[in-house]
Amino acid sequence: MAKQQEGISWLQNKKDIIMLANRSGHNFVLELPTGRYRLDAGRRMRTMRSILAIPQVKQLVDQGDLAVE
Repeated sequence: MAKQQEGISWLQNKKDIIMLANRSGHNFVLELPTGRYRLDAGRRMRTMRSILAIPQVKQLVDQGDLAVE
């Protein structure tokens, strides 16, 4: 029988988890590698920091429509 790892095996670093907040008055449909994700105005999503490397997300963050919390 294989040994079980303690804790959550997929979580490498808690600092890699962010909250991405929609600070605009618009709803966005984000085209992510895993599929489309709708982020409504005023809502937040818990996600991995690596999402900031996606061009659409990076552009919205640079414009101030999305914010990292």
